Amino acid sequence: MIAIEKVLDTAIEQDASDIHLICGLKPTLRVMRSLNLLEEMPVLEEDDMYEIYDYFVRGNLDKDEVFRKKRKLDCSFEYKDIRLRVNISYSNEIPVLTLRIIKNTLPEFEELGVPDVVRRMTYQPQGLILVTGKTNSGKTTTLNALINHINETQNKKILTLENPVEFKHTSKNSIIVQKEIGQGRDVLTFSDGVKNSLREDCDILVIRRNKG
Repeated sequence: MIAIEKVLDTAIEQDASDIHLICGLKPTLRVMRSLNLLEEMPVLEEDDMYEIYDYFVRGNLDKDEVFRKKRKLDCSFEYKDIRLRVNISYSNEIPVLTLRIIKNTLPEFEELGVPDVVRRMTYQPQGLILVTGKTNSGKTTTLNALINHINETQNKKILTLENPVEFKHTSKNSIIVQKEIGQGRDVLTFSDGVKNSLREDCDILVIRRNKG
């Protein structure tokens, strides 16, 4: 079997943003937007892909059912002190995995290059902020940096509905409750989560979902 933990350790050491595990190729890391094969690792075979699938699903029947029913799965995974966003899909009826490494620290709001008017909008008593963009454009980082800014500077209750939860926040000046959406998780659907939020006395509701 492929030494998946060695792949994870190497990705963390090289400060990779993503790990690509595809049958017929060596494990590949995205580092500074470049795709780098791990030359010291063997080419992944079909049996490797199913063993890697088992490593990340860990016998969770709900996740396994979702994958077999929908033919894709988004979930979070913790390795050592690092969180990963795991996407599993099929290619030629063989699992394909893409792992996103979630940083443990968020950049300061000033480092994001977002206009300061966005930060000032977080002080409004009501309104709607949409964070949109293409893949790898920094949507999740920007959104979590905004949440962190509110958490540090305001006294609010923040409720997040996410699929999956990526960055784990700790309550500071605000209270933060994070809920993961999906079968076998905190809330079945986004609709259920939004309806229940009306009974949870939250000041700010954050909805973050992956495309698809």
